[in-house]
Amino acid sequence: MKVILDTNFLMAVVQFKIDVFFHLSGNELYVIEPVVSELESLSQGKSKDATAARIALQLIKTKKLKILKSESKADAALVEYSKKGYSIATQDKILRDKIKKANGKSIYIRQKKYVIL
Repeated sequence: MKVILDTNFLMAVVQFKIDVFFHLSGNELYVIEPVVSELESLSQGKSKDATAARIALQLIKTKKLKILKSESKADAALVEYSKKGYSIATQDKILRDKIKKANGKSIYIRQKKYVIL
């Protein structure tokens, strides 16, 4: 299965200390360019979110996630990729609803410890 990780999903992985790479092992993992851009802008500063964004950027590099190109904004791009058969890992309920309407699949973290496929 091809899985694209969203910004808030990557940050939740850090904040909840969940090893989603274990749960998603055997799948092809990707991020899209707008997600990387969002994380880079969020990583500026000294807040908890900035720290989580910096660690998420490091995870992208250390786990060697493939970066997919996209001209549109993150949410629109994720919905389009879901129509192409990619599963989208996100914590954003509104985005999950859009993906569901587009007959796509989503993955999310529940109760700060369960990865729901």
